[in-house]
Amino acid sequence: MSEDIKAGVVGLGKMGVAHLAILNAIDGVAVVAVAEKQRLVRKALGSVLPGVNLYSDYERMLGSEDLQAVFITAPTALHVRVAQDCLERGLDIFVEKPLGLSGAEARHLAPLAAGNDAVAMVGYCKHFVETFREAKCLLEQESLGRPLYFSSHMYVSQLFTVGSGWRYKKESSGGGVLNILATHLVDLLLWYFGDVSKVSCFTRSHYSAEVEDFVHAYLDFEEGPSGSLDASWSVRGYRLPEIKIEVQCENGSLTVTEDYLKYNLDTDGSSRTLYKQDLFEPVEVYVGGAEYTREDRHFIDCVKSRRTPETDIACGYGVQAVTDAMYASAEAARLVEVVPL
Repeated sequence: MSEDIKAGVVGLGKMGVAHLAILNAIDGVAVVAVAEKQRLVRKALGSVLPGVNLYSDYERMLGSEDLQAVFITAPTALHVRVAQDCLERGLDIFVEKPLGLSGAEARHLAPLAAGNDAVAMVGYCKHFVETFREAKCLLEQESLGRPLYFSSHMYVSQLFTVGSGWRYKKESSGGGVLNILATHLVDLLLWYFGDVSKVSCFTRSHYSAEVEDFVHAYLDFEEGPSGSLDASWSVRGYRLPEIKIEVQCENGSLTVTEDYLKYNLDTDGSSRTLYKQDLFEPVEVYVGGAEYTREDRHFIDCVKSRRTPETDIACGYGVQAVTDAMYASAEAARLVEVVPL
């Protein structure tokens, strides 16, 4: 039996705690160190995981521990810096999404990872949701035919007053609902349809002073369909984030959310709906969603086998490149007044 991968975690916010819980419950990995600036958080963790070495500074952790892999779950502004420091030490990395504040900031990470033979993965966990994976398989089959047009959204009822914290400050988040939330949707669209050739985007802020609360964009794929992306964290009626993608194809249509997948075929007039429960495969531990366990398991398996992860650094950079273009389009937009009769 191979030895456990010795892992460290940088940042114990919501996602850091989730990954830590999962890693402590699955085989093949042992979390031996955590870096977290908040003293009260370190104290609380020390009382429940006394065997884990705790640091207030991630650089001290990297210099003191014999690690093989690091999970980077700090605020977005620190992702690229921590990732670079880890890769230069020859460590494998898992970076929570988004990869960084912008594609320009993160551009050097892919060649750096390749040059150090490092396994590097970005946490786009929607790849590991059963319905979204099944939709990917259906779109690759010939029965639906070529995708022609799509519409998509990602909504959650999160912000209805002035927000506080790093997510609502552009310097630390890189942007608002697009960079922090809707990159999940951008990632799925790239996975389904390939590279984007051009975008047109409009954003609006209502509750936030520095970042956007609403995004509407039109994306044109190089060898795929064109269609719309709509996202907001200020839409009522969505207790949990909802992604919905509707695709019109040559021979039918497909609709997918996290909860169900429905497709129709013109060739025989058939229609079928598959629910998440129909496709579910059990995982070792359920923390927030089975997809988080699947992505962590995938990363650990890739580290052990030295394989390229499904959502690698190049994938993460591709998402950033599209969001960069969307922000640039929104900033350059020219509004035209309608002349009444």
